[in-house]
Amino acid sequence: MRPIIIGTAGHIDHGKSTLIRALTGTDPDRLKEEKQRGMTIDIGFAFLTKNIAFIDVPGHERFIKNMVTGASTVDTGLLVVAADDGIMPQTREHLDILSLLNISRGLIVITKIDIVDPEWIDLVEEELRELVQGTFLQNAPVFRVSSVKGTGISELKDYFLKLPEHVVESKTDPELFRLPVDRVFASKGYGTVVTGSVISGRVSVGDKLEILPLQKPVKVRGIQSHNKSVENISTGHRAAINIQGIDHNQVKRGFILATRGYFNPSKLITCIVSALPSAPDLVYNARVRIHIGTGEYLARIRLIGKDKLLPGESAIVQLVFDREIPAGFQDRFIIRQYSPMITIGGGSVLEVQSAPLRKKDVQAAQSLAALNNANSLTVVRWQLESNPTQVLTEHTLAMRLSCHDDIIQKHLDKLKREGTAVQIENAWFATKFHNDLELEFLNLIRQYHRQKPLSPGLVKTELFGAVNISPVLGNYLLKQLSDKHRIKIMGDRVAMADFTVNFSEAQQRFIDDLESKLQSAAFNPPDLKKINQFSSLPEKDIQLILACLLDQKRIVQIDKDRFLHSEVVEKGMLLIREYLISKNRATVSELKDVLQTSRKWAIPILNYYDRIGLTVRHGDQRTIS
Repeated sequence: MRPIIIGTAGHIDHGKSTLIRALTGTDPDRLKEEKQRGMTIDIGFAFLTKNIAFIDVPGHERFIKNMVTGASTVDTGLLVVAADDGIMPQTREHLDILSLLNISRGLIVITKIDIVDPEWIDLVEEELRELVQGTFLQNAPVFRVSSVKGTGISELKDYFLKLPEHVVESKTDPELFRLPVDRVFASKGYGTVVTGSVISGRVSVGDKLEILPLQKPVKVRGIQSHNKSVENISTGHRAAINIQGIDHNQVKRGFILATRGYFNPSKLITCIVSALPSAPDLVYNARVRIHIGTGEYLARIRLIGKDKLLPGESAIVQLVFDREIPAGFQDRFIIRQYSPMITIGGGSVLEVQSAPLRKKDVQAAQSLAALNNANSLTVVRWQLESNPTQVLTEHTLAMRLSCHDDIIQKHLDKLKREGTAVQIENAWFATKFHNDLELEFLNLIRQYHRQKPLSPGLVKTELFGAVNISPVLGNYLLKQLSDKHRIKIMGDRVAMADFTVNFSEAQQRFIDDLESKLQSAAFNPPDLKKINQFSSLPEKDIQLILACLLDQKRIVQIDKDRFLHSEVVEKGMLLIREYLISKNRATVSELKDVLQTSRKWAIPILNYYDRIGLTVRHGDQRTIS
């Protein structure tokens, strides 16, 4: 059973800390200033049982950011309202925050019932019922207590003690470990200690993790929970973790202790946000405060498809932060106005590694909206289909979904069985668009033949660039087309299966003349400059003819502007092999004489034979490979 974390919410001086003290016997106010001023400033903790922990949050509006820090890790909200005050400003704001963080379970407690008449308490409860209509507390139980006199405390405690019976067991799939840091300190003799609530996964003593956003590797030296040392800790538990590899002065509240290699902090994330009905208009590029995990960040909000977000509306936005943040996929957050600091909405992260979007990219925004609250299988399918031409590895998908590789592998196997995904080398692609991509390939190859009828075929890299497709997928699709006898693949070029180069009479005369000259010249052939002088054909046509002859292996290019006839190359190989077998090794001068050529030609020819593996150079001498 995973433990329950209950978070208090409510206006200042409505008795939240006193209530927790009455329930648990523990004072959640740990700071000296809190005890002196009689008010909660930072989040505090207390345990009812090992399965039930309370997070006490500040009620004063100046400390709302600390309230969000505590509320971001709770799964049961406890709205506290003092009977003498009734509903106050932070009552409403705290309720909004709990709702925006998607907390789905909770209860209401009316405190200080010993100082007002019962009729007044009835009125307060009636107003509360009206306030929570349409929220997760709409049908929540209401308890009336006096923490000072103990009235109703035992009934409330009994309610909490029954909650573990309803908690769902932890997931069986492996999860990434994450603990948002809410406190950090140095312990004498141990070093850096971070505290927080584990929001996912499991960690054991000796495990290697990292501190985000620094991406600093650390090792777990020790773990404490409920002030006792334990060997491991999992989702839902409060934990103090002693880590080595980083000084405590480098770590701040808002940082995250996490599994290594899955999170790349970013200044740009894409989200879906919802504005509260009471919020002011939120304009494009407005400066806002974002509370996510245990951190507070400043950001610019860029609306997609809108100039402003009106009260009660939702939209896809990109948040541009002033520093990198360690967000995870589908993490929830609170948006507060930069000034005055009031809560104006909340949202959920849709893309942790985002490309910048423009205001007019409405279609992309509509597509992204499908990721909100979607299960991981749906998101994996969406990722593949939204990136149909690019390489997506299992780990790339795992990073985008902030989940373990094993979960991604399970989903990919399912999609493969369905025929909706295919694995090529170590990458995965959606099959949905393969027919369209093949047709696009065929159209581009035909177009190339029309524009360059003398060329033997389109270079693969040019084809892939035109479609903006990864070479891995591109080569796979070309192989499919070749197997269907739609195209032919010739080294680094592709052509339609029935394509042949048709030369004009003048072009064919040039070819016959060139081959004859190259054969008769043997190892002293004309260079490209002289070849261009053989005919009145345009140089561009000659270049295409040479490319065609090279592709047909009728000639060989041994250097930038130097060509030999393929029969001459074969003859040279036989001569050199025979000579080196008898002599063991030979100089350039000796091999020059064997080929009956000049040093000007001997060196590039011998370098070519080195490249193809016939010979091995040792200074000025060569041997058979």
